[in-house]
Amino acid sequence: MAYNPPPENTHASLVEAMNKMDGVEFDLRLTADNQIVIHHDHEVSIPGNLLEGRSKNVEDWELSELEDIGFCSFEKLMADKEWLIPWQEHSKVACLEIKRSLPSISKDSTNRMAKVMKIATEMIDEAGIPHQSAVFYAFHRPMAKVAKISESNRPWSRLLPVVPRTGSHMGKRLRALPEFVLYSFNRLLNKQKKAGSPMMPCAVDYFEGVKKYAHLGRSVSLSGSGLKRLKKFKGDYPVYVWPGHPYLERKLIEANLSLLTDFADPQMILPCGSKRWLRPATMPLTNTQWNELQNGFIPDDVSPWHEISDEILGWRAPRIIGHRGCGKTTRPVLHST
Repeated sequence: MAYNPPPENTHASLVEAMNKMDGVEFDLRLTADNQIVIHHDHEVSIPGNLLEGRSKNVEDWELSELEDIGFCSFEKLMADKEWLIPWQEHSKVACLEIKRSLPSISKDSTNRMAKVMKIATEMIDEAGIPHQSAVFYAFHRPMAKVAKISESNRPWSRLLPVVPRTGSHMGKRLRALPEFVLYSFNRLLNKQKKAGSPMMPCAVDYFEGVKKYAHLGRSVSLSGSGLKRLKKFKGDYPVYVWPGHPYLERKLIEANLSLLTDFADPQMILPCGSKRWLRPATMPLTNTQWNELQNGFIPDDVSPWHEISDEILGWRAPRIIGHRGCGKTTRPVLHST
């Protein structure tokens, strides 16, 4: 039977991904009643004819209204033991992207994002989530100010280049292009280190195709001399790559990079012919077992990290992270109410 993932950023998708992979990435927005909903788009992801005269903007809705049509409350997610225990005790990680509102909702993105970070941090702290198991990030240059205003002591990072909030998909990418050209992999890495980020979110464009040559500075790649430069520049600093295309999955892990994937099917055969292993960090394989995946053999005698060590894995272990839970899905996300 073909794998059919739950819709992105839903409760079911996030819980499944947290248990199936090394961690999960998801999106946080502030509702009209100052609660947190997990939702990617600016617009409520339901068919337009179901809006029934209401605003199409997520942040004009109250949380209860969004929950009524199936969207996920961060508070309720944090009350689910099936979600919480792997995050508390099994060295799983979560990357929490704080989404910026449209200017029509708020012209002060920084203070609005700080509210999200403050509310989420209080819940994460109360749940006893290890410090090295959660990071906030956003397409927002003043993230240091967001963290300061929120009074959160949780790690944070920036998503660079910063993609504008408004415009078409292609228009936003074109406007972000100058910053993409300006930041070589090494320069971007040094900027994140200097800011104190525990990890670096990074576009796959730095590693493949002609785009990896588009920067002012030396290129890196997943093979040959570019891979040697990558290892030299990176050292043991954690880098999280998106999108983690299936045809690059093994190469990214072998280069000691973590990846965010939209493909949660454990039975999927990678384009290189290899079987998959969705928990390289929290259920680590030996080199022999890893190589046997290429030959079609899935090991059945692997112990989870938390059963063989009292140490909490940090960001450095190469991971496979579920993007928006079990992966990005088509629009509308919820097809009915």
